[in-house]
Amino acid sequence: MWTRRLGAVPWLVAGWLALVGCPEPDPGAPDDDTADDDDITGDDDTADDDTADDDDDITGDDDLGEARALWVTRWDYGDADDVATIMDRADAAGFNVVLFQVRGTFDAFYESSLEPWASELTGTLGQDPGWDPLQTALDEGHARGLEVHAWLNTFPFWRSTSPPPETQPRHMFLEHPEWLVVDEWGDPMALNSSYVFASPGNPDVRDHVAAVAADIVTHYAVDGIHLDYIRYPGPEYSHDDASLAAYADSGGALDYDDWQRAQVTATAAAVHDAIGAVDPDVLLTAAVWGIYEDLWGWWTSQGNVDYYQDSLAMVDEGALDVIVPMIYWPLTDPPGEYTDYRTLVEFFAGSVPGEALWAGMKADYGDFAEIAAEIDVAREVGAGGVSIFAYSTLVEHDYLDDLAAGPFAAP
Repeated sequence: MWTRRLGAVPWLVAGWLALVGCPEPDPGAPDDDTADDDDITGDDDTADDDTADDDDDITGDDDLGEARALWVTRWDYGDADDVATIMDRADAAGFNVVLFQVRGTFDAFYESSLEPWASELTGTLGQDPGWDPLQTALDEGHARGLEVHAWLNTFPFWRSTSPPPETQPRHMFLEHPEWLVVDEWGDPMALNSSYVFASPGNPDVRDHVAAVAADIVTHYAVDGIHLDYIRYPGPEYSHDDASLAAYADSGGALDYDDWQRAQVTATAAAVHDAIGAVDPDVLLTAAVWGIYEDLWGWWTSQGNVDYYQDSLAMVDEGALDVIVPMIYWPLTDPPGEYTDYRTLVEFFAGSVPGEALWAGMKADYGDFAEIAAEIDVAREVGAGGVSIFAYSTLVEHDYLDDLAAGPFAAP
């Protein structure tokens, strides 16, 4: 069983209210051009790197039991028929939660007054595609008894070798170029074929991210908000003017690295409070780095060290309801070898309450037996659920029926 709203973090909501407006009545409602660009993939080589009326909504039940979540990237669908097919297959496979990506780079796969329509929908940033992917996902998912969580990339600011075009609303990269992260030598992160990041240490960035999440919860009957890329792009960032000024104002009680960790946690807390002010039943989850700290001498990347992502503190302080560690490595024989799945799941299970942990895993294995074994391990250690990356990979390997007949056969 998972529990909604594990904690409440005191946070001044005036910033996001000013951007999004007061809540209105519900209207009824982790680099290439693949999902490998999203932090959900856990790729170390990127910088990095994806409705029912409330009275009738059975997906908000706290007694659904084990969370069986499926990541659906923004490249997995192109029209409403695709979304319906995805929800059909997810339901038939035994999933009960769909993490549906609707924000990539400060853009929107839904109606938004804060950010422009995503270019992936029409080929043109800011162009209305004539349909609403998030509303379609909610309609199709809720009709099948599935929870639908809006998956948002948190800090990826833009992705191209050239800046975004003018749109209405204007893209924040153009409106606020000062939000870009700056390295330790004073150079802003250069545009490239991968992501550039907005700075977690800039309070205006934090307010905007919280406003976006609150706007979604205000206008759509989502069951949760799912954050990806809730971190810095790397250890050399960020030394932007706003961060340096905020750190100076803080009095220096923390060293700069710890202060940056606190900024990432503060962003999660801001989103938590912003969505909770609209609907306290909406769950806040986040995909987090699969190795919190390298306690085993593996010499690999670490979320808390290399990206200033203190995922354990986010749970402990009530900034997140659930973390979903991206543990995209197999079980080893013997256990405990390099990036062993069991070792990492046991670490997280021993660090946060079971209901605050959904064990993330990849589907890209040549044998379904690996996925089934990883699900068994997650259950054995007491995780509140599992999440599999991703829909397209499960389809590619024809594993959906295996889930239905195997690990997800029992309700």
